[in-house]
Amino acid sequence: MKKIILSISFIFTFVICFAAIVADLTGTWKGLIKFGDQKLELTYKLKAEGEKLTGSIVSSYGEIPLTDGKIAGSDFSYKIDIGGGPQESKGKFMGDSIQITSTFGGNSVTNTFKRVAEK
Repeated sequence: MKKIILSISFIFTFVICFAAIVADLTGTWKGLIKFGDQKLELTYKLKAEGEKLTGSIVSSYGEIPLTDGKIAGSDFSYKIDIGGGPQESKGKFMGDSIQITSTFGGNSVTNTFKRVAEK
């Protein structure tokens, strides 16, 4: 009986911790990406719902919706369509920041984005 109670307690703690990680991904994240000598500020507006990720990327060029967003623990992925078909990106939630690796035309770039405090 003691083992059953201990197992249930462990599972409950794991579920609560996982839910906290998922909930923390929801929010606004800002950062700069660099393409050679050019820099572009991006804002990610993310919403986590269980293992599903939705949201958009906003820049001075407009807003692009995320599609096929998935969350697995502190890792996440999504796709965006920027004209040449869907491009997949992968990310990692690290508390006060997220790190996203995107591949375009065979080249991968990794950038870090910081959480923006909600007003």
